[in-house]
Amino acid sequence: MTLSKLLSEKAKESPAKTCLKFGGRKITYAGMDDGVSRAAGGLVALGLKAGDRTGILMDNCPEYIVSYFAILRAGGVAVPLNTFLTPEELSFILNDSGCRLLIYGSRFVPYAEILGKQVPGLIVTDFRGIPGGEAGPSCADQDDLAVLLYTSGTTGFPKGAMLTHRNLISNAEACKKVMHLSGRDRILLFLPLFHSFSFTVCVILPIFAGAQIILLESVRPFSKVIKSIFRDRVTFFVAVPTVYTILARKRMPVLMRFLIRFIVNIRACVSGAAALPEDTLNAFEKRFGIPLIEGYGLTEAAPVVSVNPLKGVRKPASVGPPLPGIDVAAVGEDGRFLPAGETGELIVRGPNVMKGYFNRIEETEAVLKDGWLHTGDMARIDNDGYIFIVDRKKDIIIVDGMNVYPREVEDFVIRHPAVEECAMVGVPDGKGSETTVLFAKRKENAFIEEDEIRSFMKGHIAQFKIPRRIIFVDGFPKTATGKIKKTELRKWKLKT
Repeated sequence: MTLSKLLSEKAKESPAKTCLKFGGRKITYAGMDDGVSRAAGGLVALGLKAGDRTGILMDNCPEYIVSYFAILRAGGVAVPLNTFLTPEELSFILNDSGCRLLIYGSRFVPYAEILGKQVPGLIVTDFRGIPGGEAGPSCADQDDLAVLLYTSGTTGFPKGAMLTHRNLISNAEACKKVMHLSGRDRILLFLPLFHSFSFTVCVILPIFAGAQIILLESVRPFSKVIKSIFRDRVTFFVAVPTVYTILARKRMPVLMRFLIRFIVNIRACVSGAAALPEDTLNAFEKRFGIPLIEGYGLTEAAPVVSVNPLKGVRKPASVGPPLPGIDVAAVGEDGRFLPAGETGELIVRGPNVMKGYFNRIEETEAVLKDGWLHTGDMARIDNDGYIFIVDRKKDIIIVDGMNVYPREVEDFVIRHPAVEECAMVGVPDGKGSETTVLFAKRKENAFIEEDEIRSFMKGHIAQFKIPRRIIFVDGFPKTATGKIKKTELRKWKLKT
């Protein structure tokens, strides 16, 4: 089974059933499959060959999903691009992946001149420039590469996680078993489509189950999300912790709370992409009476590794047991498997684990060892197999569900002629996300303020990566080998 074949099979099973709703538009499974075939034929006519990479740079819209599946049906590899990145950052990914084509939305027309230097062909979202065509069944195999999802590493350079059709479909199948999704469900999708969590859980999973996708452009304005819940009779709600914190704490008329608690059709809410504060979970469930299940995953695992069961035991502060077919373990610094209850690095094994990083042998060997994916997250696993994430071994900062890698920001800021040293950390903001704090040391006799550093980054570093707060210091706490102790910096922030 491949993703292209999956869509075609669902179209044969339920041709007239609504696959996707977007505003006033409704697209049936047959209509989606036909649109994908026509777009795939056009891509082939433009010269796309098996294994060729094609970038997708769009805001949420039906054309995004059509483009994704069309690339696969044409035998190509989809490269979803983070719409929050700058042209400079996007150019690196396009060049690194060797994209042959780029399908982009009208909002990104100003980027075309810069990005066009990296790819031979550019296509806008209304598919102007794609000739008419009809693609036959893709000859791709389930173990062929389907998508390159770029995730930055501790080196600061983005790496393309190579996910196969098997990786993605097996993950959707396992999620379906635990979340009990069926063809009667309607899943609300407002998270960015380029995110691995949203595409697997809100696109591939519902298509696998034959369910309906209710697509919104974004989470803003939030009033549209609330209206859609009622109007579209949403049964499955998927969001990041920040959204649940808002819903749990936001002042809301008594009537609205009553309607959400007793009238709406939502039978389950799913939280992912970042850690969910336990007090948010408790406050949300107490307020609305709807089960909120938290999961854990990472892009390299397609991405879901575990989730608290919808039917069964849900343990506080746990991200649940691993999905069916996935093995997990905690290992020590020496690689020794640790007994239940002991904290070590979480490792994962299963059909969802990536093939490796694109054109990065050393980085792949560092995380894939003897069939196990080393996540870099510290966890303990209890006797029942439930996972408790303790801390991140890596210094990733999660801002509203988006990964921010300090090294990338630090390497850029240090280029400023007035900055001698710098280090960035993340601290909890109390809303289920993190706040970025940059500590900087000025060079002797140099003077620089916060705004100047932010202006220096603007246009080169994505807005969500730019530190929310900048603190100037006279020096840094360091280890014997000269490395800055970021654990101490986090304590500094808490004191200020």
